[in-house]
Amino acid sequence: MTMPRRLHIILVGSALLASAQLLAQAPEDPVQPAMELLGKAIEAKGTGDHAGALAFYNKAADLLAGDPAQQDGLGLLLRADLQRDIARASLAAGSGDPCAALDKGMAYVDQARQAWSAEHDTASGTITDEIGRQLTSERRRMRCAQAGPPAEVGKPDASLAGHYYLSGVMETGSELLLKADGSFDWYISYGAVDQMAKGRWGRTGQTVTLAADLPSSDAPLFRVDQSFPWDEAAELHLRDAERAREAEAIAERCPWGNGAATSLSPILSEDRPPAGPAERARAQQAKRIAEAARNEASGATAKAAAAGASEADRTAAEAAMSAWYNAHYEMEQAYRVAEVPMPEIGSPVVPGECQAAPEDAVAPIPPALWRRGVAVVVGDPAREIRLSRVGVTFVFSDGHRAETRTSAGGLAFAPLRKGAAVVQLVLTLPEPAARSVTLPIPPLAEGVQAVSVDTQQLVAPPFEVMRLEVQGRDLIPEDMGRGRYSRN
Repeated sequence: MTMPRRLHIILVGSALLASAQLLAQAPEDPVQPAMELLGKAIEAKGTGDHAGALAFYNKAADLLAGDPAQQDGLGLLLRADLQRDIARASLAAGSGDPCAALDKGMAYVDQARQAWSAEHDTASGTITDEIGRQLTSERRRMRCAQAGPPAEVGKPDASLAGHYYLSGVMETGSELLLKADGSFDWYISYGAVDQMAKGRWGRTGQTVTLAADLPSSDAPLFRVDQSFPWDEAAELHLRDAERAREAEAIAERCPWGNGAATSLSPILSEDRPPAGPAERARAQQAKRIAEAARNEASGATAKAAAAGASEADRTAAEAAMSAWYNAHYEMEQAYRVAEVPMPEIGSPVVPGECQAAPEDAVAPIPPALWRRGVAVVVGDPAREIRLSRVGVTFVFSDGHRAETRTSAGGLAFAPLRKGAAVVQLVLTLPEPAARSVTLPIPPLAEGVQAVSVDTQQLVAPPFEVMRLEVQGRDLIPEDMGRGRYSRN
């Protein structure tokens, strides 16, 4: 049996989002109201209204549950995937029970598996298993599972301690380090996916059991750490962030300045006749055309960058720049054929609105020239990583709020406010975590506040328990087909 089209869509993205467009093609479809609610949920989530998103998701779930057409295997998988969205929204909104939603989703997966089996549809097992794995991963990430070793692992066996390497699994690399103290480190890489786990191990009979460490249910996700005075490093990071914002604004304001792909120069035939007056005349003509295109682009971009420019002006500027790139390329080729030096005719004049401010020439920057500010740095010291795209709201003592996001270095900045200090930070992790917290901090009028994030709580371990059979000096994992861990 061939896989239904809607089922294939789930394999490559969110079932509900991807299916919404397909279902929308049938105006009389009873699922349409649910799809409209899902659209409203997405809009609410995009504005940070997680409580509103949760309400829309729950209404959509009720509609789908009452629709007889959604009781088949595909409908049940759609409903299971929706429960995952409900769990995420519940966690972000701080209301409802995300674990109960995930349990309901797993129940729908089991029902879908039974429905596919009754229809003898073996092709749908892959997506059913995948959604089941995703729900299980969310349970771990949201700490629905009890923290701590989930199974008796036995006692460490000194004869098995050592460094193991996986073989027998195509395009997969994995290592396992069994330590004599009963701890282990595990790593696997396949495709673009890298996963790691740590925990305890032991042996019972011919079975080695690995029990991965799970995040503590008592540990806070965010923690206010040290604060530091403003220094030259903070000043340089602030200026880097300003330049990055300026570059983004220029790219938005002047998209035609982002450059154009240059075609590779053609390979000229070695037996072509020597260049003569005709080739040189064509080169001169190409130069005149390029100069005209350059001038046209200069005028068009200046008009498009000016205040009050219309969308038609911007479109004309993009077309003029494209014509310039093409004319310049044709001139290069003409001069190559003519076998004469390429003239330098310059480029279109870049409007001032499309030019970045020059970088600071003074290094190091004297403290008297520092612009200063308030900053937060968000990261996980235990794993030596900084977190980007974290939403940060600086709440000042005078009620002012400044919203931004952390950069690739985990830093976010707010300008100083005379007579006011930052007293709270509102931090929001990006999807799929979408966790938000308000952290009171000691008043900070100027300086850098560090916030630690326990990222182990955000990424579920790839397994809770792994069992391997002892065969001589090798370990055979029970869930990896022909896989075998061997020591050097």
